[in-house]
Amino acid sequence: MAALLVGFTKTSVGGVGILAVLLMALAIPGKGSPGVLLPMLIVADIFAVIYYRRHCNWGILLKLFPYAAVGVVIGYLAVDRISTEVFEKVIGATILFMLIFEMLVPVRRNAPAALTAFVGILAGFATMMANAAGPIFGVYLLQMGLPKNEFVGTRSWYFLVLNVFKIPFSANLGLITVDSLKLDLMFVPVIFIGAYFGYKFLGMINMTAFKWLIRAAVLVSATKLLAF
Repeated sequence: MAALLVGFTKTSVGGVGILAVLLMALAIPGKGSPGVLLPMLIVADIFAVIYYRRHCNWGILLKLFPYAAVGVVIGYLAVDRISTEVFEKVIGATILFMLIFEMLVPVRRNAPAALTAFVGILAGFATMMANAAGPIFGVYLLQMGLPKNEFVGTRSWYFLVLNVFKIPFSANLGLITVDSLKLDLMFVPVIFIGAYFGYKFLGMINMTAFKWLIRAAVLVSATKLLAF
């Protein structure tokens, strides 16, 4: 189910990917869960980039990538120093704040530099700590007012680059092993099926429905982080 949901969320409505994180943690308790999930996310990112390769706002990504790299390094240094409970509560509250901000503030294609820096560092930190950057980045892209396909294409390239950048850090922490990679290979077909259905689903909904589905998924993610 986690692999299917990873594929689906990468090519359609992001934000619910946090549920895949929860399912993976239930299937593989302890430190092994993030190590198995990261390669799955990369495979799904590749499928998403193939589907939406012509739809990407590189201007947004080039501004965010340097800050995201800083966030990944901070997360790597803090992974054994911050409890999971504290981290999840902080990220959940931040996501709720960003969601309210997105709904109250008019859409703007050029985000303030301070907001871009904040989102970039926080997303890098959250993805390194718990693969939980999806809702943060999703709210940020909603604020940019991107068309549906450009939204997903920009998100796909962002996470493909960011997740590949994380590999050496995760391997150094012992999260990715030969055994975890063997397990990942078994579920590539399941990820592909999820990605295919996500792609078809996205083509069936209009932009207004897409925005509200993103908001709903983000709200579910924040509630999960705050409540559990």
